[in-house]
Amino acid sequence: MPARSMRLSTFNSRIVGSSKLVGHAGMLRLIAISGVIAFGLYAALIEVWSPDVHAGQDQEADNAIAIERFLYDEPAPEAAIVGSSQAQHIPAAVFGPGIANLALAAESPLVGLTIIARSGRVPRRIYVETNQIAGPVDTGLIDGFFTEPGYTLKRFVKALRTTYQPANLLVSLARRAARGRDEIYYPKLADPALHDVLVAREQGLLNMPPNALLLESNLGEMKRLVDLLTAQGAEFVFFEMPIEPRFEQAAGVIAVRKAMHAAFPDDRACWYGGTPAGLPTTDGVHIDSEEAARFGQSLVQTVCQPTLAAEPPSRH
Repeated sequence: MPARSMRLSTFNSRIVGSSKLVGHAGMLRLIAISGVIAFGLYAALIEVWSPDVHAGQDQEADNAIAIERFLYDEPAPEAAIVGSSQAQHIPAAVFGPGIANLALAAESPLVGLTIIARSGRVPRRIYVETNQIAGPVDTGLIDGFFTEPGYTLKRFVKALRTTYQPANLLVSLARRAARGRDEIYYPKLADPALHDVLVAREQGLLNMPPNALLLESNLGEMKRLVDLLTAQGAEFVFFEMPIEPRFEQAAGVIAVRKAMHAAFPDDRACWYGGTPAGLPTTDGVHIDSEEAARFGQSLVQTVCQPTLAAEPPSRH
């Protein structure tokens, strides 16, 4: 009966195979259900606890947390600051809860301005750091935060935000336990040799003139956004973050400064403090947290004079 034996063997193999598939499916279902339950419990914990997270595990997380705080925190901020990592060094305590810091590491001020415009949450005052206006604009970063359904879901489910990812939450708690605050502290650089190496690197970059076409394009977009947000009630304060004193007259710095003041003339735009004299830095372009705090305290006290109205066309 060899043929019958082979049929029975094949039948039994199919039963065993089917049982394994059912077992695997059941295991996957159990894992999925457990995952949903775990996320639900974590989401409930975050909703009830709502921990105050300012910084996370890396630069990318820090930028995302700053953007999410602006987009979702209530009440909406009365003021905001946009710019690069240079202004990001200003401690949050200087601003208080009413001012959102959208100065993002390795980003253009246009990223923060675009996020404000697209969000519809227009602060009454916007501080614009101009140092990095000549750099590229990460439109992918911006679009990522406004992609649906994530943009809306994160408004109602906090646990979906980068801010409350377990790794970022743990880093925040560890910093608070060690220092009493979770924002990054940038100390003075005590190593003169390292300081000289970092400064020399930045010197080569700042002595290069910016890409003229990119700078012109970025200034055109900044004018558009400033006009748009001004029409919605925002007041603008433009400023430069201090850099190493020896770099204040570098070719790249002067080119950007002249272009910005030509686009937003001193008699029509509100500028903080005029041309900066420079301050000692850690690497040529970033000041430490203490210097940044003093600068920020002065910045937020800027009083803007009414801008001159455009002259009406002459009549003949």
